Amino acid sequence: MGGFRFFHSVSEFKPGQGLTGSFTLDAAEEFLRDHFRDFPVMPGVLLLECLKQAASQFLTMSSPGEPERNYRLLETHEVKFGQFVRPGGELKISVRFLESRDQQHRFDGRIDVPGGKALSAILSLSPL
Repeated sequence: MGGFRFFHSVSEFKPGQGLTGSFTLDAAEEFLRDHFRDFPVMPGVLLLECLKQAASQFLTMSSPGEPERNYRLLETHEVKFGQFVRPGGELKISVRFLESRDQQHRFDGRIDVPGGKALSAILSLSPL
């Protein structure tokens, strides 16, 4: 997982079931300068990236001894946004494995912040 990292640590890993981890939104993130100047919040597309990175981490941890693979987000369903994610916010990121079929992996994902849910979605990934 090169590039931007929106998933810092794993707090729970259950093989075949799911993974929970975290990310803390730093006020110095460049994307916060324009989103939005007087009310900085994490963009929704980056919240989806958090879920994708957590699901990718689950797949990597589920295949010990194999080379780490990169995954792309294929599609999302039932995307529901809730609370804003503000600088300093601690994100609890959870993905629950649903199924794998034809190199596509489906997950039920959720991001919680103090005060409630920030995002929930069903997402599908495939290897690059």
